[in-house]
Amino acid sequence: MTVSTTRRNFLKTAAVSSAALGGMGLMASAEAAPLPLPKKWDMTADLVVGGSGIAGMSAAVTAIDLGASVIVLEKNKNYGGAARINGGIIALRDDTPEDLYKHLTNPKSNEYRKNDPALVRKYSKMCYPTRKWLEDHGVKFLNTSTKAGQYDSQHHESYLHIYSEGMDPDIGGIHPQRTGGYRTGRGIMMPFKDYFEGKGGKILLEHKLTDVYRDAKGRVVGARVQTPKGVINVRAKKGVVLAGGSWKANKELRVISDPRITPEIVPTGYPYIDPDGSAILAGLKVGGMFVGDRGEDTPRMRRMFGTNRYGFQKGSVYGCPGVSGIKGPRWSDVMFVNKNGDRFVKELDKGDLGGYSFYDMAYVQPEKIVWCVFDDASAKKYRWDTSYPTCEKGYAADGATLEELAQKIGAPNLPASVAKYNKFVDQKKDEDFDKPENLLTKKIEQGPFHAVRIVLMVHNFTGGLRINDNSQVIDIFGKVIPGLYAAGETAGGLYVGNGMPRGIMPGRWAGEHAIKG
Repeated sequence: MTVSTTRRNFLKTAAVSSAALGGMGLMASAEAAPLPLPKKWDMTADLVVGGSGIAGMSAAVTAIDLGASVIVLEKNKNYGGAARINGGIIALRDDTPEDLYKHLTNPKSNEYRKNDPALVRKYSKMCYPTRKWLEDHGVKFLNTSTKAGQYDSQHHESYLHIYSEGMDPDIGGIHPQRTGGYRTGRGIMMPFKDYFEGKGGKILLEHKLTDVYRDAKGRVVGARVQTPKGVINVRAKKGVVLAGGSWKANKELRVISDPRITPEIVPTGYPYIDPDGSAILAGLKVGGMFVGDRGEDTPRMRRMFGTNRYGFQKGSVYGCPGVSGIKGPRWSDVMFVNKNGDRFVKELDKGDLGGYSFYDMAYVQPEKIVWCVFDDASAKKYRWDTSYPTCEKGYAADGATLEELAQKIGAPNLPASVAKYNKFVDQKKDEDFDKPENLLTKKIEQGPFHAVRIVLMVHNFTGGLRINDNSQVIDIFGKVIPGLYAAGETAGGLYVGNGMPRGIMPGRWAGEHAIKG
């Protein structure tokens, strides 16, 4: 039997076509045909935005500046997405557009060489001028910054620092400053909210965009929205922007990006945010093309010490902060072991350990359980606190002896592993994993001894709906889906070493093109 696929019959079965993505049943519960238009619309706006994070609000603010009416739909109970709780660093390089373009398409860069050139070209022209755009919308910058390569082993760019005057009591004060205030993305998201609502924009919490509607000509004209009181339909006269984040909290779908991201891996930001991929799925169900993650691990992998939460402060209702400052040259004071107490990797805080990473080795350990072990001299020197509420209960342990610590964490081989490691320190040669000599300076020998669980986490994704340089969603035939836009982690094709600019610029493109055309 011969099957002929045309653009018309594809659109009639877009949901079914999407189900075949990656050989996985992504759309198992999707309709076999596009949603029929509702008999009535419950709300109407020029632009409907799915997601109140940095990408969605950038689109919303841009559109409302152009005189449009805008409704922002947020599926969670909290406004602001991941940006509201991040560390307040933003990569807005003060380069010429041409130099930045070359940097973000560098063929020798694992992170950037697979960027979409058209997206990078437009991004490069807007990057540094975006600082003034942010300031025009109430954002303030600290007079501090971070030089390229000096933040940590997973952040390679230079960063400006965002100032926030206030804090969220349930989250805690993120990076308090000696001069007052905090360094956090809240310093963008709350000014955006005030500005947007001050100009008449609406933000509806616990309103989850699940589907978009297309008319007879194929144009997206509205959204189907799940609310606590049932389903409503929102008409979009100019367009719909999908900006609901990635699917890092969707345990079934995130394995498309990496099969090692098994159910026990915790998404960053959880439980404050819970990116389930619903925005991406809404685009796939109407025929959008999915652009996969590019294979590099830096954007999507993170680790925490002594906590299964990411970015929350001591006293936060969302979880404990864990032990901070276990990074860089301080790895000379620690050793890493698996659940049996066996060392499994060199303790060198670099992304590339010679063709593999810390994460590559950690992911193949039994049950992905790994521990960081150090002695009391290091704990006191660096003020590493293993008690609750710094560490989550069950994610840190102390023992007067190595044998006691081994028993507490269920790692029987720990004493022997420490003895072997201390021998390597004495001889200045790591015979097992080749830890550099300059880091073989501290034996683990002064009790009490301490262990904190290294919790593997999933962070930023670089895959999503394919877009052009107006943030219009592209279907599997390479054609624009009229009236449909995507930005931030809902969109693929662009990674710039930092999550916020990647959301801001495409969000602005979407808001402007939807209203101005």
